[in-house]
Amino acid sequence: MVLAPAEDGGYALIGARRISPRVFADVEWGGATVLAQTLRNLQRAGFSYRLLRTVWDVDRPEDLQRLRSRPLSLAVPRGARR
Repeated sequence: MVLAPAEDGGYALIGARRISPRVFADVEWGGATVLAQTLRNLQRAGFSYRLLRTVWDVDRPEDLQRLRSRPLSLAVPRGARR
């Protein structure tokens, strides 16, 4: 499994080949420990994982303000397929 941690303690992306409901059991959604609780569950379920770089996501009104203050880039990263 691969996850992109979010600045607020959650995550903004999940990629997986297989999944189990146990990975998301007993997670206090919306809190600052969502990533930590999910990683604990992954370990307990025997999953391997990798973390990508930390990003920020939009899930609160103040996040939307931050998004609006950033310039929109439509550029395709170098090496990316179109």
